[in-house]
Amino acid sequence: MPSSISSSDPIGGDTAFRRMPRIDARVPLVVLALLAALIATMELRLAAHGIRPTAVDSEALWVRERARASRLGDRAVILVGASRIQTGIDLDVLRARTGLAPVQLAIDGSSFVPVLDGLARDPSIRGTVIVGFIDSSLDEPRNAGATADRYEARFEATDDWTTTFSFDTIEGGLTDAVRSRLRSYADGARPLTSLRTRIRADASPQYAIFLADRSRLADYSQLDRRVTYYSRVVRELDSRISFPAGTDFREVETDLAQRIDALGPAPAEAYARNAEAVVADAAKIEARGGRVYFVVMPTQGLMTRMEEKRHPRAAFWDRFAAAPNVRAVHFEDVPAMKAIAVPDGSHIDYHDRAALTNAMLDALGK
Repeated sequence: MPSSISSSDPIGGDTAFRRMPRIDARVPLVVLALLAALIATMELRLAAHGIRPTAVDSEALWVRERARASRLGDRAVILVGASRIQTGIDLDVLRARTGLAPVQLAIDGSSFVPVLDGLARDPSIRGTVIVGFIDSSLDEPRNAGATADRYEARFEATDDWTTTFSFDTIEGGLTDAVRSRLRSYADGARPLTSLRTRIRADASPQYAIFLADRSRLADYSQLDRRVTYYSRVVRELDSRISFPAGTDFREVETDLAQRIDALGPAPAEAYARNAEAVVADAAKIEARGGRVYFVVMPTQGLMTRMEEKRHPRAAFWDRFAAAPNVRAVHFEDVPAMKAIAVPDGSHIDYHDRAALTNAMLDALGK
């Protein structure tokens, strides 16, 4: 019996060390070429239907931008607020006019208060902060479960190394960079979803998209403006309101105007308490050499009327703006801002972003 086994001896028959079949090097290239052709075809078809690539406005993206604001220090111009400032400000114009690096931290449907509070507690924030001010943000007590509170808490719970150099951060940034440039991923969809639902001839283009810098572009030419306008008013007034199909728009206008005129003002005491906290947060940032500006973005029609009924300017905004060292601008006091069309009463069309941004910066003296 042999004391050793030669490396040339077959073990377990002639299959144990059988070589894997060799793959022709051209096969992967053919597969990649076919995949690229499929992607290109989808992108061209989607483009023909007016579908535009979009970023996904996620919590992870917000946290990365929040970390960037801290790293930039006094070189940042930070936007805080809700959808009005996220939709209305052109970051390219802001960059060119100020010489600073814009950071978009507005959160759709959220109060600016938690984010401003977080910036005030961050010693790295020494730049310019522009707050898209909405009176209703000062009405309610803080809610730790609200989106803005949750985003800020997530940032504060993540160390700077993780938000900058971790695998998840780098992978997320690369993934967002790729997907924000491909129409097949538009609005967070997957390519198969786009293939099933958006390649069809009757597919409608989006009216709003998000950019990788978290700006939101709204194209109201894609919508019926009257339906969009009254739907916005109903949503802000009372989402339970409904009108029978075929109702004349003049009747809708009259009905909604009557409902708005019946509104009473918000509680002034809670507003005043929250206003003091907001002014104190601004003072902390300014004590480090920063600047904080509060800007009421344009509204029109019944939306303006509704906000005036809930927060009469003389009793709310004017008192806030008169506080010592508060830097404040209201669109109604700036003709160039007031002249901007607001199709749904609350947000401007993306074609007017540059004009509104320039008008705002002129009013701020920037």
